[in-house]
Amino acid sequence: MTAQPLPLDRRNVWLYYAFGFFMDFALWAGVWIKYLIDVRGFELKWLLFMDLPFWLLVAVLQAPTGALADHIGRRKVLVLGAVLFSITVLGFGLTTNYWMLFFDYVIWAFAMSLRSGTDQALIYDSLKASGHESRFQRIVARGFASTLIAGMVGVALGGVLADRFGLALMVQVSAIPPLLAACVAFAMREPPVRREERHYWRSLGAGLTFAWKQPQLRYTLLIGSVLLTGTFGPVILVQPFLLNHDVSTALYGIYQAPLRLTSVVAALLAGWVGSRTQTGRIIVLACATIITAYIGLAAVPYTAAFVLFALPSLVSGLTNPIISGHLNERIPSERRATVLSVMQLCFSLQVAFFEPALGYFADDISLKAAFAFAGAYFLVLMPPLLILWRRAHGLERSESVAVVVAESAGGG
Repeated sequence: MTAQPLPLDRRNVWLYYAFGFFMDFALWAGVWIKYLIDVRGFELKWLLFMDLPFWLLVAVLQAPTGALADHIGRRKVLVLGAVLFSITVLGFGLTTNYWMLFFDYVIWAFAMSLRSGTDQALIYDSLKASGHESRFQRIVARGFASTLIAGMVGVALGGVLADRFGLALMVQVSAIPPLLAACVAFAMREPPVRREERHYWRSLGAGLTFAWKQPQLRYTLLIGSVLLTGTFGPVILVQPFLLNHDVSTALYGIYQAPLRLTSVVAALLAGWVGSRTQTGRIIVLACATIITAYIGLAAVPYTAAFVLFALPSLVSGLTNPIISGHLNERIPSERRATVLSVMQLCFSLQVAFFEPALGYFADDISLKAAFAFAGAYFLVLMPPLLILWRRAHGLERSESVAVVVAESAGGG
C-alpha cells in the first residue's frame, strides 16, 4: 500500500516554512558590517553609499522578476533566487576590495528581487486551490516567525563562532543554508492557476497599472514600503551602535538575538491582533512606535538605549503579515507576484537614498544625527500617507454599501 502524498496546500506550506528558515539562517548577518570594517578595512559611509546603486537595481528588477514568476512559475524563480543568494554570501566572505563587493551586490540584487513576493504568491494560490485562502494571514505570520527564529539563532550563534573561528570564515560558511533553501524550493509543487496566454511585458504593464489604479492597493503598498524603510533603518544602525559602544564581537549575537525574538513573538500574535484591531489603527500605532524609537536612540547616549531597537522589531513582526494579508485579499491570482513586488520596488527606491544618508550622518557627523534624520524622514512621509489611506478605504466601504443597497433594491 503506497503512502498518499500530502495535499498541495499542506506540502507547500511546510516547504514554505523550511525555505524561509534556510534563507534567513544567516550566521553572517550579525557581524558582516563589523567584518567588512575590521577585516577588509572598508568605511561605513562607503559601504552604505554602495547601497545606492544596489537598491536602485533592486527597484528596477522588482516588477520584472515578479512578472517573470507569474509567467514561468514561482518555484523555478525561488530556486534561482536561493542559488544566487548563496553565491552572494560566499562573495562577501571572499571580497577584498570595493569592486568585488560591488559585483557581489549586483548578484544580491537579482537574488533579492527573485524572492520578493514570489514565495507568498505561491502559498496564497496553493491555499486558494484548496479553498483555504482564509488561512493565509496566519500561515504568513508563522512563516515570518520561522524566518525570524532562523535569524535569531543565526546571529546569536554567528557572533560566538566568529569570535572563535574568525569573521571571514563565518561569512563564508554562511553560504551553505541558501543552497539548502534551493533544494527545498525545488521540492515545492506549482499550484494550478488559470493563466491566459499573454505577452510577458504586457503582463508586467497590466500588473503595474492595476496596482496604481486601485486606491486601496496603491496607498497600502506605499505605506507598507515606508514601514519597511522605518524598520530597516535600525537593522543598518545596530552594528555601528555596538561598535560605537565598544561591545565585543562575542556579544554581538547576544545583543541582537532578543530583537529577532521580539519580531518572532509579534509575528505569531499578528493574526490574533489583526482579527481584533482595525488595520488602520495598527498602522498608526506602528508609525508612532518607530518614531519613538528613533527619537529615543538619538537622545539617549548610553548603551542601555539599545533596548529601543526592540520597538522597530516589534513593528516589523506585527505589520508584515497583516499588510500582506490586506494586499492579497485585493489582488487576482494571475497578477499576485507582480503587484506584491511593487511594495518592494517602492521600498528599494527609498532605501537607495535613505541608507547612504544614514552612512553620511553616522560617519561624518554622529550616530545621534543618523537616528535624528531617520525620525524626521518618517515624520514627514507617514502623516499624509495615512490620510490618503484612510480616505481610500473609506471610499471602498462606501462602494460596498452602495452595492449591497443596489442588490437589495433589485431583489425587492
